[in-house]
Amino acid sequence: MGGKGGMRLRNRIAISVPFVLLVAAALFPFAPGTAMCTEISNTASRPAIILAWDNSGDFGPATPGTRTAGWQEALDACVEQKRDLYVKGGWGGRDAVYHVSETIRIPPTQDFRIDGGVYVVNWTGPADRDLLVVDSGMDCHFSFGILVYGGNGAALRVRPEHPVPIDNFAAFVDSDIRVSSIADPRPFERGRREGGAGVVFDTEKASITHADFSFTAVLNFATCIVAPDAGRGFTLNSVSCAHLHTNADSSTLLDIGRQSRQNVFDMRIGVDQGAADVTGVRVRGRNNELRVNTRGGFSDGRHVVFEESASGNQLNLSHRDTVFIPEKFLTDRAVTPTNQVTWAGAPPPIREIDGTAGEFVYVQRLFPAVLRIVGGNVSSVVLVRGDDHVSYPPATERELVLSVGDTVRITSTAPPRLTIIPVKMR
Repeated sequence: MGGKGGMRLRNRIAISVPFVLLVAAALFPFAPGTAMCTEISNTASRPAIILAWDNSGDFGPATPGTRTAGWQEALDACVEQKRDLYVKGGWGGRDAVYHVSETIRIPPTQDFRIDGGVYVVNWTGPADRDLLVVDSGMDCHFSFGILVYGGNGAALRVRPEHPVPIDNFAAFVDSDIRVSSIADPRPFERGRREGGAGVVFDTEKASITHADFSFTAVLNFATCIVAPDAGRGFTLNSVSCAHLHTNADSSTLLDIGRQSRQNVFDMRIGVDQGAADVTGVRVRGRNNELRVNTRGGFSDGRHVVFEESASGNQLNLSHRDTVFIPEKFLTDRAVTPTNQVTWAGAPPPIREIDGTAGEFVYVQRLFPAVLRIVGGNVSSVVLVRGDDHVSYPPATERELVLSVGDTVRITSTAPPRLTIIPVKMR
């Protein structure tokens, strides 16, 4: 981004405000007592275009020919007039509703703001269309109300594709999106959702990086939040949801795909109405930081699942149990054993396993531990860490401190006894 950032600075024209005021004073001297401002009397001088559900603004449901309750027309006017957008909300949640039957598309933008009150955008269009699609953005700040969507696409899709107007490249970068809530229209109806997502980060055409995404609640989709498994990078972002939950059977709350790297995910998760076969967080990416606070409702091992491609991820898990039992919360299928877990509450219980005679291999996964080796007539112990290894001489008893991913190779003529003592690091 360094080269593109330099381009950005070169493309902008900076004008000193004091200089402008001095020039104005020289050309147009003010009479004594005259104020250096005039009253703004026309709507074109306002900093923002107003979209209003009750048609009290510049655009709204009564906008001629609209299929987006005035949204698309208001956005087009913002581009033409180089103004921000303010969307009117309202107390009570029943009247401030924008019924939308065509996808709202936010064009590639730079230095653009969408703000407003709390309102509902309700999808009434075809099931295979998205509700809201966001193209490239730089230094953009978008705040939305409640999105209600029952289709098979996405309520919100962030899909950078076309170049931003000043720097002239495609990306969603240095920007933030905040949404009050995103919900399926059946909040109290448990059942299976055949398709549809609350949020999709779509990097098929361009990257999403150094951006901040915040959702008060996302609920009841087949997959509530999707971070990309293919395409360009989804990197160095922050994604948070205060209440990520579902009553949808066989659903997933957060799916972190293989193109998701070095992000921070902060999620509070749960299952509603006894929904079955729900996965909390599915991880396939690498080097992400996950902060997960679970209120429960998942089957054993389904709060967080590390799939085969997951590596180098850091999970801090908060829960309401007194003792942390890993198999209750986690499933670890990762090929590379470098995902690490910290947790609330007491450490897992000490456990013992029987080795086998000959060469026995033990791999420490998910958390550090002390490994005690007793008996077995051990002839050699080798600790392997990456390309490094340490050999230990024969001994009747031995203790090793193991980091996540350490491998211990034990050679013996009889089965040794191994004691694993988990170590809590946070």
